[in-house]
Amino acid sequence: MDGSPVVVTSSRQRALLATLALSAGRLVSIETLARGVWGEAPPERIRGSLQTYVMRLRRLYGEETVATEPDGYRLVIEPEHVDALRFLELVDVAMETAEPDSRRVILTAALALWRGAPLEGAGSPALAAEWAPLLTERYLFAVEQRIDLDSGLVPDARLVAELTELVAQHPLRESLWERLVRVLARSGRRAEALARYAGLRELLAEELGVEPGEELRRLHAEVLAADEASLPGNESGRPRHGGVPRQLPFDVASFTGRDAELAVLDGFLGAASGESCIVVIEGTAGVGKTSLAVHWSHRVADRFPGGQLFLDLRGHSAETPVTLQAALAGFLRAVGVSPESLPSTVEERSALLRSRLAGSRTLLLLDNARDAEQVRPLLPGPGNLVVVTSRNQLRGLVAREGARRIVLGSFDHRDTVALLASSVGRARLDAEPDAVAELAELCGGLPLALALAGERASRFSGVSLAGIVDELRDQRLRLDALRDPRDAGTDLRAAFSWSYKALRPAAARLFRLLGLHPGVTVSLHSAAALAGTGLSETRALIDQLAAAHLLNQPQIDRYQFHDLLRVYAAELVEAETPEAERVSALRRLADWYLATVAEANELVRPDLLTEDIELEPVGGEGVGFVDHEDTIAWYTAERPALVALVDVAARHGWAARAWKLAWLLRGFFAERHDREEWIATGQTSVAAARAAKDRLGLQYAANNLGSAYLRVLQADKALEALEEGKKASEETGGSALTVAILSNLSGAYFIRSEFADAEQYALEAVRLARERGQRTFVSHALLNVSAARIGLGDFDNAAEAAMAAFDAFTELSDRYHAALSLGNAAEALEGAGRRAEAEQHGLRALAELRDLNADYGTIDVLITLGRLRRGTGRDREAGLHWAEALAVCQRLGDTPARGHRTGVV
Repeated sequence: MDGSPVVVTSSRQRALLATLALSAGRLVSIETLARGVWGEAPPERIRGSLQTYVMRLRRLYGEETVATEPDGYRLVIEPEHVDALRFLELVDVAMETAEPDSRRVILTAALALWRGAPLEGAGSPALAAEWAPLLTERYLFAVEQRIDLDSGLVPDARLVAELTELVAQHPLRESLWERLVRVLARSGRRAEALARYAGLRELLAEELGVEPGEELRRLHAEVLAADEASLPGNESGRPRHGGVPRQLPFDVASFTGRDAELAVLDGFLGAASGESCIVVIEGTAGVGKTSLAVHWSHRVADRFPGGQLFLDLRGHSAETPVTLQAALAGFLRAVGVSPESLPSTVEERSALLRSRLAGSRTLLLLDNARDAEQVRPLLPGPGNLVVVTSRNQLRGLVAREGARRIVLGSFDHRDTVALLASSVGRARLDAEPDAVAELAELCGGLPLALALAGERASRFSGVSLAGIVDELRDQRLRLDALRDPRDAGTDLRAAFSWSYKALRPAAARLFRLLGLHPGVTVSLHSAAALAGTGLSETRALIDQLAAAHLLNQPQIDRYQFHDLLRVYAAELVEAETPEAERVSALRRLADWYLATVAEANELVRPDLLTEDIELEPVGGEGVGFVDHEDTIAWYTAERPALVALVDVAARHGWAARAWKLAWLLRGFFAERHDREEWIATGQTSVAAARAAKDRLGLQYAANNLGSAYLRVLQADKALEALEEGKKASEETGGSALTVAILSNLSGAYFIRSEFADAEQYALEAVRLARERGQRTFVSHALLNVSAARIGLGDFDNAAEAAMAAFDAFTELSDRYHAALSLGNAAEALEGAGRRAEAEQHGLRALAELRDLNADYGTIDVLITLGRLRRGTGRDREAGLHWAEALAVCQRLGDTPARGHRTGVV
């Protein structure tokens, strides 16, 4: 304070201060602070303990230093006053600075902030595990960039000494060895350079079983040839040729698909006749960006008499990105500028390139760009075409330079088959169409994955495609199978890792945790719950993932993994995230979904929110549903996640979460006719409650499963489930659900045509519901009384019960079940011979159900109206009603049988 150091003796306080400092000026949630201070073993009273530590920090640094926020705390300090953040910022600024001398000064300033092992004294192993890898990587990157800029300014002997120390500390970092070999060779110490390479080769063989990378192997060959003019970094060599540059890489011989994208690219040809045209081809790793760009460039090469320039910028690679100085020098030499005429600054070289290429109709292919700053100085003058490929969304290039964007997605089935046929052969594909379809699904339509799978199938020609599919079906082995261990360029896991390692720690943590999310898509709210972060922080982090094409963004605030990236994220979270943190994240996610489904049920089935449905409190903002339609749209998008979470909860032993979620979903299942999901989640929740000996939960779970079976008219299975629920109710002296179980037992006996038992259970349910004041259950039980009496032929009393149910449902504003009650009244009145009244009630019921778009409920009403019309000689109208009933049954996969006229609760 005031220029004097303040010693924080407590390791917990140091951990708290470090956690706050690394998010300087921004809110840090209680969950994040707890993880930073205690790791995965927080105390019972997290908030109270944090308040104590915060109070002590304020005593040391001043009351205003730490601000209290609703969901956490904030260190009131600018990020530039935190060495780690200042270091990262300076490295980023340096890499965006084109002028070499300025960049060297900024990098030197950044490296001056380095104090050794990052966060070593912070007292937080969790924080160190999260931040140290990034800080170390950026440190080494900055050192390498500064060493490159030191060439010619600092004696080679000094650089050799520094690099020798660095390779001793980081023996597997090939980019450091590459620089050491280069500087040794450049300074005339060729034998030492070769010895260093041999030592590295032996080390890599022993430790990893691999050869040095391509750049080092090429450098080794050049040193052996003693061709100093060809050494990388030596810009005094002569240009290789003086003709028109033809630098495009080899074209893929069996290029497949992308017809639509090729047509779009063809449409840009005319744009290069005047002003320069920039096209950005973006997409995730392995989607075929480079293949498309190279293939199309070869197709149109004759349209560019000025030649074709190509450069791999190595923006996402195991190797160091190409510097702007080197990139511009290479292009200028390619167009005839002699080495001695090369300007010294990036700005001058960029201007010279624009002058040389202006109006020349040259095609530039800039592959694997990291960001817009790496591209801008390489843009030519007017009359040329630039094609850029990148894993990142180069938003700035689109916004400022007007670049046209092409986003590559996965292959469709036709292109998938064509790609596989090129390696496997059409005959094998035709013989196993089902295996081909599943192979495409397992590879997610990703061209690189498909090509590797096809290569594997061609290599093992005696193995069926189904055998290859069996191998890939195991998610834990899929990425191992889809790789060439000797070629990093065709290793999907390595390709994904280059994008992942470029992320900041918080974004990398979110990427890993999203590997736990069971949904097909991920909403912003659910991602925030999973990570335990606020919405605004989560939006910023998840946007980084989308910008890097690690996530797709099909709509605002909703995201989606490519299938293989989901596998990769699942691998990472298993390997890098402690089990306790994984469990905490899943628990937060389950609790958020439970709270949100409960919120939705306020508009869908408020009767499901009984006194027994107690939920864990969740922080943050709710979804804020507007109306019933809004809830259904949300459910439709989230259904896969909701269904899977019931199973996740059961597997983790969270029986209450499992049965409560399944219970609260039943209204959605019923309305959307998702019967398989209803039965599956019902079975899972019954098993979970049974295993946990949760008698209350078993009543809800068994009643829910019985209701699902009633909906599909499987009376025997319904009875089995409901009897288990009834037994649990009797053992505990009953619950709020006892009446519902009795009412549903009535429905099951009705389907079995055991109408006397059906009436008995329904009447008992009515009596008990009235005693307890359960108005909702009274109405459902009365509906079942009417159905049972129709079955018994007691039509007048059936009509009376149906109308009583109608009145009860109307008081509850339950239009759907009120309409079903009118349908039962119509059928009962028909049986009593009161046809005019029956038709009146039936038509009213049909109109109401149609207005509600409740097709399911119309089936019995239509059948009843058909009989009434037939009985009065109106055969044509009767036929129309029955045809409509049959069409509804076929559309919904239902059976025109009794069961629709009972109340399921």
